[in-house]
Amino acid sequence: MEEKKPDDYYDRYSRQFYVIGAKAMNSMGKASVLISGLDGLGVEIAKNVILAGPKRVVLHDTKNASLADLSTQYYLSEEYIGQNRAVVSSQKLGELNPYVKLEVTTDNIFGDDLSYLANFQSVVLVGASLSTQLRVNDFCHSKNIAFIVADTYGLFAWSFVDFGKNFIVHDKNGEFAKEVFVAGITQSTDAEVTTLDDQLHDLETGDIVKFTELEGMTPLNWVEGSNEVSFKITVTSPKSFKIGIDTTGYPPYVSGGLAVELKDQQTIHFKPLVESLKSPDFLESDFSKLGRSTHLHIAMQALHKYKEQNDSLPRPWDADDAEMLLAIAKSLDSSIDDDLVRKFAYTSSGSFVPITASIGGFVSQEVLKSITGKFTPLNQWFYFDALEVLNLASSTEPSNFQPIGNRYDSQIICIGRVLHQKLQNARIFMVGSGAIGCEMLKNYAMLGIGTSQEEGEKNEKRGLVTVTDNDIIEKSNLNRQFLFRDGDIRSSKSVSAARAVKTMNPAINIHPNLDKVETSTESKYDDAFFATQHAVVNALDNLPARLYVDSRCVTNCRPLIESGTMGTKGHVQVVLPYLTENYGAHRDPPERDVPYCTIRSFPSTINHTIEWAREKFQDMFVTKPKELLKFVDDKTQFIDSISGNSGPQLKCLKYILKMTNHPITTFEQCIRYARRKFERLFKLDILQLLHKIPADKKNNDGTLFWTLPKRPPTVQEFDPNNKLHMDFIWHTSALIAHIFRIKVSLSSWSSDSVSVVCSSVVDDLPVFKIKGGDVLTDESVLQKPEEEEKNLDTDVFETVVTALKAANPLSVTRPVVEEFEKDDDNNHHVDFITQASNLRATAYKITPADRMETKRIAGRIIPAIATTTACVSGLASLELVKVLANSEKRKLEDFKNTFLNLGLPVFAMSEPAAAKKMPIAGTTSFYTIWDSWEIRTPEITLEAFIQHFKQRFNLIVNGVFKDVHTLYMSLFPQHEKRLPLKLRELDHIRGLTDDYVDLTVTFELESGEDVDGPAVRFYLK
Repeated sequence: MEEKKPDDYYDRYSRQFYVIGAKAMNSMGKASVLISGLDGLGVEIAKNVILAGPKRVVLHDTKNASLADLSTQYYLSEEYIGQNRAVVSSQKLGELNPYVKLEVTTDNIFGDDLSYLANFQSVVLVGASLSTQLRVNDFCHSKNIAFIVADTYGLFAWSFVDFGKNFIVHDKNGEFAKEVFVAGITQSTDAEVTTLDDQLHDLETGDIVKFTELEGMTPLNWVEGSNEVSFKITVTSPKSFKIGIDTTGYPPYVSGGLAVELKDQQTIHFKPLVESLKSPDFLESDFSKLGRSTHLHIAMQALHKYKEQNDSLPRPWDADDAEMLLAIAKSLDSSIDDDLVRKFAYTSSGSFVPITASIGGFVSQEVLKSITGKFTPLNQWFYFDALEVLNLASSTEPSNFQPIGNRYDSQIICIGRVLHQKLQNARIFMVGSGAIGCEMLKNYAMLGIGTSQEEGEKNEKRGLVTVTDNDIIEKSNLNRQFLFRDGDIRSSKSVSAARAVKTMNPAINIHPNLDKVETSTESKYDDAFFATQHAVVNALDNLPARLYVDSRCVTNCRPLIESGTMGTKGHVQVVLPYLTENYGAHRDPPERDVPYCTIRSFPSTINHTIEWAREKFQDMFVTKPKELLKFVDDKTQFIDSISGNSGPQLKCLKYILKMTNHPITTFEQCIRYARRKFERLFKLDILQLLHKIPADKKNNDGTLFWTLPKRPPTVQEFDPNNKLHMDFIWHTSALIAHIFRIKVSLSSWSSDSVSVVCSSVVDDLPVFKIKGGDVLTDESVLQKPEEEEKNLDTDVFETVVTALKAANPLSVTRPVVEEFEKDDDNNHHVDFITQASNLRATAYKITPADRMETKRIAGRIIPAIATTTACVSGLASLELVKVLANSEKRKLEDFKNTFLNLGLPVFAMSEPAAAKKMPIAGTTSFYTIWDSWEIRTPEITLEAFIQHFKQRFNLIVNGVFKDVHTLYMSLFPQHEKRLPLKLRELDHIRGLTDDYVDLTVTFELESGEDVDGPAVRFYLK
């Protein structure tokens, strides 16, 4: 019997549910994980795993905290030096998730007897010796216990996984099973399937599919329990694939059909560590470093030998120790890269939080895979380095990298004191403090960004992190926004996050704001503000906000670090003035709009029925009550507002009249209302559609109208014994009761009592009447046609308006207007949409969706998980450090854009795209989006302004604009009188107190050809 979940279980884990699914979550809730080694990497892995929610996590460490730990171990501080790292860290880690049993052991569990490890599904070793790794792996491999090694040494990191001899992967990629409509199947020895003209199947060779609803060639149809046939496909084109069977003896394909992907489980045979050391398989992350993993694999083994021989790591930037390590590496492989090994030795005693964060996120996802069988595990080694940081260092003298006796010593070994001081003096503006924002702020605190105590301009600290977010904390945030606790719910994200990171590093200067960054706050976040920032960081979850911040960075020539996640996928983009393209230079193609007629009459997927139900929610509980509220509050003004076609739709006015004449005041009336609504939506509307488009209707070409993807609906006769029907009545009734402020104890109403009320409505149900008009079938129409919004029936409209003038608004309770909220499980919103959608899906023979899936689609929820967030934030922080390092030494090859998918796993790191150079026609000049032509003559006339471009670039100005305002157009004769005027005295510039104004100027050549040019910045002072 499944264990009962806590009341807030689904609230806390909802975003993670959408990433890994219920089956994986159940497996997680039964698993025990051992994490040994609580340094900066170990604590990062532990944090992410605990947030994910296994049943039990045991922290193990035999080492005490030291000053060297404080650069990356954010749950340690000076006061804990000398105390066991696991014991101290457990206090904070235990606050992350109340549903994880957290234990600590400081025993020597890796002695001769390893039987203790048999209590775990997954064992993670951080900072262990190679001999310990080999012994533990041998035991785990023999017991099919997942074994993971993770280590970071300075600017280098690696991970190894071994999940046993026969590890089963239930879902290799975590993507939703694909469904595609069939257009044809050949009668041939290797049958080929084609899809509908407008559909790409997105399948891959080797995928497994089943068929349903095929007419003709019916032996291919999957029938549950009797003909469960599936086919491994070979892709032949984006719209076709072969299924590997002979169909020459089958009936010919006629029409219709769905090809549905089946998730095929795979068995992976892992090599034990002792074998994999000799014949490793690598995950490559950076194609500019192909082959480096082989060298790092040797360097890793050499480092372990060095530690065994010297009982220590090489000293920071010590040439003698580096040569000693190189000699060991050469004895293992004489072809190893000497310079790589030396840098490995120089920094190996250091620690750098961007690397511990990114590798910690990566490794913790491997832990989740080992527990759940969800996603494809690493095969079997992953090596990573960030040597580009050294390319940007102001000095590579060994003295620059020597510890100075403070919490940043381990970081200084990696990046040097000069760069460390730049981080301390940096002024950073971060927009957003959600999941990525929390992780980034933690990284800033560890890096020491904005910690300078020196006074800068206006008596402010020279170093400062400004963070802004207008959002508040919800329960669902706690699963991945690790700076927040239950006590922070309903509090400001930016304020709570700032308070939390101050406990990690009290020296950080952080200023939390509560603003959106948009045009309405441009007076606060103006050009002067951006000019004081060394870099801007986006931690946003929506495209319009990202594009706006990007545009402000371009205008002010500020570097931007852009990043984001969706499930196990993530990206990082670094935007550098004059060097790279900006974020807005490339966008994903927009999602294809669904035709209006599909939502209204011809749904073919559950997304369509959910969208329809979402629209019904809006109509029934938002739009109509809002108009009724206007009528109740000010009848005269409302009547005046609806003259002609400018007011609410006629059906909305009828609703107001009905509610006024027959107000709903009891819960019984709410139930009757819901029952009548059921009759209208799921019986009468369907009868109306089938009357106008009968099942046997044919198109002009003689083919049947009702062929896939169009399915003819079936009438839903109300059945009080059908739970779906009764749930719709229940949630609709509860919403109506809330709208009309009816106090009711819902627990006092049984299903039987609701059924009795429904039965009493039988004689008062609406009846079927044939309506005029045609059913819209034009798939090019994407929105509700304008004529549907207007009150076309003038006589009825006037009759209703006359009746409303005589109605008494005080006869109806002042209504409550609902506002859709997906994360409140007690407000009936998602429940109504789920039941309405599934009733419509049943009518159209579409597989229904459960409440969780409906919530995701209706709420447009972006799946999220802490592992990806941590990994992306680490990589983004790494690029930020490079940005702050040395602007004079910046080269494109030292920066990395990243796309990753931890589920596969895939890392794709590449050099950012250079800023596009655009030629100016008729000239030899080029410009990029970062360029602007500057006019620093405040008293210049419009005529002289125009003449400047003619003389300088031989370009004719034909238009001057400020924002949406036209200052000059050569086509307008009346604008000639503006030519003698000073540019600063023209409308829309006159009176401005800014230092400058950005203008859009359009040009043409002597030939009349239009020419693009950069923005023009006109200085007013």
